[in-house]
Amino acid sequence: MNDFSILHRALVRRLLAGALILSGPAATGAVAAQGAGAIDAYDLVIAGGRVIDPESGRDELADVAVKDGRIVAISGGPLKGGKRIDAKGMVVSPGFIDLHAHGQDPVAEKLQLLDGVTTAIDMEIGTIPVASLYGAMQGKALINFGASASHICARLEVMSGKRCEGSASHQVAADPGMLQTSADPEQERRITEIMDREIAAGALGYGLGIEYVPGVGRREIFRIFQAAAKTGAPVFTHVRSRPLDTASGVPIAVVQEVIADAAATGASLQIVHIASTGLRDVPTLIELIKGARAHGVDVTTEVYPYQAGSTAIGSSFFSDGWQTRNGATYGDVQWPATGERLTEESFNRYRKEQPGAAVVIHVIPAEAVDQAVADPLVSIASDGMPWTTAGEHPRGAGTFSRVLGVYVRERRLLDLKTALAKMTIMPARRLQAVSPQMARKGRIAVGADADITIFDPAKIKDSATFERPMQASVGIRYVLVGGTVMARDGRVTAGQFPGQAIRSALKR
Repeated sequence: MNDFSILHRALVRRLLAGALILSGPAATGAVAAQGAGAIDAYDLVIAGGRVIDPESGRDELADVAVKDGRIVAISGGPLKGGKRIDAKGMVVSPGFIDLHAHGQDPVAEKLQLLDGVTTAIDMEIGTIPVASLYGAMQGKALINFGASASHICARLEVMSGKRCEGSASHQVAADPGMLQTSADPEQERRITEIMDREIAAGALGYGLGIEYVPGVGRREIFRIFQAAAKTGAPVFTHVRSRPLDTASGVPIAVVQEVIADAAATGASLQIVHIASTGLRDVPTLIELIKGARAHGVDVTTEVYPYQAGSTAIGSSFFSDGWQTRNGATYGDVQWPATGERLTEESFNRYRKEQPGAAVVIHVIPAEAVDQAVADPLVSIASDGMPWTTAGEHPRGAGTFSRVLGVYVRERRLLDLKTALAKMTIMPARRLQAVSPQMARKGRIAVGADADITIFDPAKIKDSATFERPMQASVGIRYVLVGGTVMARDGRVTAGQFPGQAIRSALKR
């Protein structure tokens, strides 16, 4: 009896038993039988693309089959059944995962989708109550979404008796009194209790925007790290303001604070936007993080690929001494609505009249961005803001394509597989201990969610600029979210909302 006959009889027996498993060199994976004829019953086959899976190291021409929102087969030979996408000449990658995305709104989702993003989570500032965010977005989201428990919102509730309204990122200029006031031990306990409650309700970690709360004491932050160690949820933090004494090491001390808290408590830590935090001290900060990791501290970091940051003009970032702390002038600050560079007069006027409006700050050295983007330790995240005008910063639309087009193809600062790992498996692993959903994302593997980005490696590039920040990236051919084709050649599929809430599975 030949090998084909043996395989055929085995398939028939399994089909009659109610389950079908394909094996051998022609296919990998498993598909639940749906009755007679289920052998080819795929919803979609992505055919002939260069399949790259950063987790396993797979990098080969293959077909990928999707059914019921999952990847069910990967084959070096042709797979048949269902609809087909011709991916010849394209890269088939896990959908990009952005763990630092403040824009939880339809406009931001559309632009991120067209940048290859399938999951966008606000882990830096977060929100409270997280249940309200999840309830408002479920059934209306283009991509997967989620948030951390917001320290700013918890503090607002305890110190001022107020609740966050809308995105927590809007609160950084909301209540100067609350932001400047130190908490007593009882208030610290209540703040951590509120954040713990949100973890139990599905928040994915503890979001600390320390620089935006200048009144926060070191003990208060340490208490939150202690709480994080108990629940097992990570801390994502924007560190506190740099010291005015530039001779003291500028950002080094404020990074040392949170690494020390992580080491003392055992909490997991991600330090956000390392380039804008470190400026010219990025090499030393990366040394600190690598040294801490070598000694057992669970600390990671991320970067966006731009030489300018963005925040609210009324935020504590611009408190007295901001020029000295950041080596900046008024002319380094840009007003997005007009594109103008500010003067002392226009800066003070906008800060008084529109404190919640975002500005762009051109202060990040190119070499700092280059080192962070290229370093294998550092993942990619956009820090994209909600779109409230004609656009605040191009990072919300072009981060991921910019890395692939500029830093991989044009400048060759890193290879394609390393870049994709920074956008997919690295952020997935950061949260998978908290949320089992993330263990099915960031991968091209049988059983993984069919969150897939298909792009042309010769053409992919960002289009968004500081002058025109709301321009969609090019070279992204298709984007699937949960098996649904949500983007095709720069157009978003209308009337489909497959995005799911990414929730913590931890209990208080």
